[in-house]
Amino acid sequence: MDLRSALEKHFGFSDFREGQREVVEAVLGGRDVIAVMPTGAGKSLCYQLPAILSRGLTLVVSPLIALMKDQVDSLVQRGIAASALHSAMSRAERGAVMGRIRAGEVKLLYLAPERLAGGGFVDFLLGGQVARLVVDEAHCISQWGHDFRPDYRRLRRFREQLGVPVAAFTATATPDVQKDIAGQLGSSDPLLLIKGFERPNLVLSRVHASGRERKEAAFRKLLAAAGTPGIIYCATRRSVESWRERAAQESLSVACYHGGMNDEARKLAQEHFLEGRVEVIVATNAFGMGIDKPDIRFVMHAEVPGSLEAYYQEAGRAGRDGKRSFCQLLFGAADVRTQEFFLEGSNPGPQIIRQVWNVLANTDIEGEVEELGGQDAVRRMKFLTAERLLRQAADGTGVRPGVGPLPLDMEAVESKVERDRRRLDDILRFVHTRGCRQRFIYDYFSGKSEGGQVQDCGACDNCAVPEGCERRDLSEEEYRLVRIGLSAVARLSGRFGLERMTQVLSGSKSKEILNRGLDRIPTYGKMSFLSRNTIKELMQALIDARLVELRSIEGGRPGIFVLALSDEGVAVMKGDIRPMIALGDIIHAKQPSERCEEERGREESRAEATTVGDDEAPDVAELFEQLRAWRARIAAIGKRPAYTVFHDKTLMEVARRKPQSDVELLSIKGIGPAKVERFGADLTRIVRRSS
Repeated sequence: MDLRSALEKHFGFSDFREGQREVVEAVLGGRDVIAVMPTGAGKSLCYQLPAILSRGLTLVVSPLIALMKDQVDSLVQRGIAASALHSAMSRAERGAVMGRIRAGEVKLLYLAPERLAGGGFVDFLLGGQVARLVVDEAHCISQWGHDFRPDYRRLRRFREQLGVPVAAFTATATPDVQKDIAGQLGSSDPLLLIKGFERPNLVLSRVHASGRERKEAAFRKLLAAAGTPGIIYCATRRSVESWRERAAQESLSVACYHGGMNDEARKLAQEHFLEGRVEVIVATNAFGMGIDKPDIRFVMHAEVPGSLEAYYQEAGRAGRDGKRSFCQLLFGAADVRTQEFFLEGSNPGPQIIRQVWNVLANTDIEGEVEELGGQDAVRRMKFLTAERLLRQAADGTGVRPGVGPLPLDMEAVESKVERDRRRLDDILRFVHTRGCRQRFIYDYFSGKSEGGQVQDCGACDNCAVPEGCERRDLSEEEYRLVRIGLSAVARLSGRFGLERMTQVLSGSKSKEILNRGLDRIPTYGKMSFLSRNTIKELMQALIDARLVELRSIEGGRPGIFVLALSDEGVAVMKGDIRPMIALGDIIHAKQPSERCEEERGREESRAEATTVGDDEAPDVAELFEQLRAWRARIAAIGKRPAYTVFHDKTLMEVARRKPQSDVELLSIKGIGPAKVERFGADLTRIVRRSS
């Protein structure tokens, strides 16, 4: 039987998804494998099919009991001999499974890494016919991973005892994590496969929405566009409860899921969602691992998550049926402060860790360690984190908590702070990027090893740009200015951000520039004939084109970046390559008299500018801002002041009345036949999209 026939016979699929066949053939051939495939890409089949077609037992190490149970139940329903061993089973149930293994009646055995701590169980497996070891959620083995679990560190020795090939699967492993997984498992020349990140049916977007009303308005629009079922992810339990109430106000059936609920309540909420008895589930990141519901139409992050790995693992639960689905991230400055709280609280310093280790020698009373933190919430969280890490490490090394030397690698503990900060910076880069979001994610996980083969998705909020803003060839003047901008970044590399770089290029006489001697660098004032907004647009375009990188400041706050050149940026600066960049037509060398005239126009525009009042409806305010952003792009393309396209008062009237046709547009003061002919289609499209 060939592989395609076996696939159809056992799983009912007519063909493999991208990357699956390659992995299946490698596993069947006895080769080590590290596969990075996002949620919904079909990782499980890549080891389940080889297990069915091979002699012997396939061991699958998995971190969650619920995940094991779901996998085993699904396989048994297909007539495949699968079992699990975990702590929720009775002694009699575990004994029955062991008997089936002895009899050679099990093809796939799921177990938690803690099971490998018992020497008797390992000896039992060594006496059998184990064919291969599979590690699910393999990023848990890496101290560089976002969900590191010390128990996974036993796997290398176990694999070496068995003398079998290993296949590691994860949805979230950056190049550093991929390398660490291979080292921790002792993989020999593994097949490294990174596939499935291009999911064109997912519409990725970020909505800047600070405050409750704006977030609620964004949710209503998302609901109207996507329909249900859907998932709302929240950063805190309090936010989960709040969003459950908000979603219920939309006449939706809603369940919630978070770590403060008991096991039975969480299980019931999950079952009701999977069975379609509730339309929306509101949850923390505790929900979702192993969830296989193909028709999820939207995943909304009500607050920014702590990492890009977490974001894409959660967003990827949408649209597994291949139909159009929406992944929306709501972003406000307060969300970053929440993640900073988690970052600090989840990284206790050496002093607290040593203090907790000494306390654990004399107490087993739950809550006593937390009290050491006093009334400060961050400090209490640090003590709880230290206790959890130390108890896990003590259990993993077989020592009594508080006795003997610290069972933690303190260098690794200290370096984790910087890794977590970089992860938060990475998700904030994703939030602020104006490039293709699908490409950003692919490059993040692939290390750009195949980035040139991945095209812009055409569907995310950044790809859906007006005509005239696509990547294009540069004129000689534009190319010259691009190289000047890159030269400025090179001379000040890693020292300053976008604002300061703009001041240097514009020839600012501010104290910050003069006191630092930045007026003496060769590129100072080289773009003084351009407005500062235009210079910012140019520099932002260089960032979007990956010629300039945003880099974190060591020890600085997350989200604060300095500019530095990428390798490609260096090549462009030197004139070795000529890039295509989405500049629009923002570069226009103006004479001083033209600049004065433009400044007068801007003053006139500011004099009659319309601001959004507090009593304005959230949907009107958001549509008004979308219209202003569109106007800015049109003005840049036409090399003209924004007020000459439409005045703010006119755009505010459009936002309030939401015209759907040319006739309705003509009824608004400030819009005549000529403007309807030129801009009518754009205006009505923006209005319809926001409705």
